[in-house]
Amino acid sequence: MEILSQIVKLLLRIKYWLLFLPLIAALIAIYLTRNMQREYVVTTTIYTGIASGFTIESGVGGGRIDWSSVNNGIDNLISIIKSKSTLRNVSLRLYAQHMIYGDPQKDNNYILASNYRNLLLITPKEVRALIDKTSEEKTIENLNAYERASPTNFVYGLFNWNHQHYSYNALSKIEVRRLFDSDMLDITYSNDDPGITYNTLVLLNDEFVKQYEILRFGETNNVVEYFRNELAKLGRKLRASEDSLTQYYIEKKVINYDEQTKQVTALSRDYDLLYNDALLRYTSASTTVNDLEERIKDQIKAIQNNSLFLDKLNTLSLYSTQVARLETFQTDSLSTYSKTLEEYKRRLKDAENDLKSFSALVSDQKYTKEGIATTTFVEQWIAEIIIREKAISEMKVMEEVKKTLENQYTYFSPIGSTLKRKERDIGFTEQSYLSVLQSLNAALLRQKTLQMTSATLKAINPPLFPVSPMPTARRVIVLITYIGTLIFIIGYFLLLELFDRTVRDKIRAERLIPAVVLGAFPTRNRFKYRGYNKEYERIAANYLANAIIPYLNPKEKPDIINFISTDEGTGKSLLIDHLNEYWTERGLRVRIISWHEGITSDSRDYILSMNLSELYDYENEDVILVEHRSISKSAIPVGLLREASINLVVIRADKVWRDIDKLAFERLKTQAQDAPLQLYLTQASTSVEESFVGMLPPYTYFRKLVYKLTQFGLTSK
Repeated sequence: MEILSQIVKLLLRIKYWLLFLPLIAALIAIYLTRNMQREYVVTTTIYTGIASGFTIESGVGGGRIDWSSVNNGIDNLISIIKSKSTLRNVSLRLYAQHMIYGDPQKDNNYILASNYRNLLLITPKEVRALIDKTSEEKTIENLNAYERASPTNFVYGLFNWNHQHYSYNALSKIEVRRLFDSDMLDITYSNDDPGITYNTLVLLNDEFVKQYEILRFGETNNVVEYFRNELAKLGRKLRASEDSLTQYYIEKKVINYDEQTKQVTALSRDYDLLYNDALLRYTSASTTVNDLEERIKDQIKAIQNNSLFLDKLNTLSLYSTQVARLETFQTDSLSTYSKTLEEYKRRLKDAENDLKSFSALVSDQKYTKEGIATTTFVEQWIAEIIIREKAISEMKVMEEVKKTLENQYTYFSPIGSTLKRKERDIGFTEQSYLSVLQSLNAALLRQKTLQMTSATLKAINPPLFPVSPMPTARRVIVLITYIGTLIFIIGYFLLLELFDRTVRDKIRAERLIPAVVLGAFPTRNRFKYRGYNKEYERIAANYLANAIIPYLNPKEKPDIINFISTDEGTGKSLLIDHLNEYWTERGLRVRIISWHEGITSDSRDYILSMNLSELYDYENEDVILVEHRSISKSAIPVGLLREASINLVVIRADKVWRDIDKLAFERLKTQAQDAPLQLYLTQASTSVEESFVGMLPPYTYFRKLVYKLTQFGLTSK
């Protein structure tokens, strides 16, 4: 309760500080915020479709959503929106719009007239010349061409300096946040110009989609372009290989290598059989001819020596060769080729008949030694000759064919290996082509998925032009200023209360010194209540006199009261005068002894004295009021302290209790021993005085109310 009482008294003591200083601070805050900028807020909501949007991959494969990839995609999109490259393009387009559509006399949906005038003031002439009023794109091209990474370049500095509308610091205040775990992003921007705020988000919605497409498509476009180039190279190589194979087929006159080689092999086999058959017939005929020639030598020699026979035999051999050749290479029985074969067969038959008839004419012996008719042997010999000649002709033809087949073997053998090599090269190129084609299809699928993802970046809540500004924080600023100042003052005085060593009142004096405070004498009011100064002093003097009386001993006269101080100027003389006046009016014999007049503190008698009677002669006084010099300059003999009825240490309430005062008081307390030693405060405030004597005049309603509060008489009457 005591602490609470002290707090209330502290608040009442600093009531004027609490009343006026926060009010002054609030008025200053009101004045300083009179031109406070009003903020316009624009919001837009973007649907990304990264998690729930349909893509080719999700449509084909289905499956579960990879939330890690979704969160990564959302974070990447937010980073793209807030990236420097995106904001830089927005800044440049915004500046171009304002320079083209701004009006210095009238506000419009792009920029306020005042902001446009300020923009014209800071824009150099050479930059104004770059503005093409008819084309925003041309203006942006001119500004990009003019921009250089230099602190003196206006276009470069517009984004990198601290302009309130175009700088990175201003545009980085754009807030982008994901709405819970959805596919939607909420973008918010605030600025002092409604047109700039609105168009900033409009341009941002367009620009970040472009940046997103550039970043997302850049990688896939490079991959697609690579696969397309590789596919084109492999396609050209494949076509060249196929054309080379075709040309090789044409050059080597190959239609179907496998079938052709099969045909050559089959022909070789068939011709071998025919050759063996002809060889067998030749051998058989030759054996028979030799045997017959042995039997009919004479007839045979006559026939063989006949030139006509030889001619006919040659004719037979010739036709046999032609027939054998034609039969070997016959391919179509309906062609003229077959007619020729029939003709040669007919001629061969005629030659055989002619040869047989000729042999009959030239035969002149009827019988052999064995008695067999020679005509029979000649005919048989002629027949075997014909068979042999035909076999010889067939064998000659077969040998020609065999040589031809051997040439074909020689011809086709390298063709086969070459064809396999070329086909192997074509197969490898074709597999590479198909592999690259598959990779290209996968890249195109990914590209199409990204296109679909980019297509889903839609503003479901497009920016709306703000028609009214947001409420300013001016009222809050003023209120915070007022409350902050109030708290600061209270805190400041609380710290003073804790650490200040000014004596000030009874509680602090008893805590700092420590000793009992007997009372307090008020300081004189210079302004308020100055007409009550004498009344306050009279009341204080009466209280002091009444407070001292319990310490007086009427049996031992006189009662000595020592007025002591640790420093000069504490008001001891004034207290003595008031007490003298008070007790004299009531018939007490009072004597005043002061160091100013009677006591010589540096004399031998004073220093060695044990009591006051050794220095002065008593004249039947009731009370002796002794004013000593401050103990910081002169010591008081122990006897004088101990014989006193009360030792009253007078301290100014408005002075600090110093370490030297503490040491002097401790020494004084030790010297006094059992003699009463009390404190008395002078130059005290009215509230301190009231803690001893009660409420002081004037007794107005407000003062009574305040006094009740300080005494916690909340329900008293």
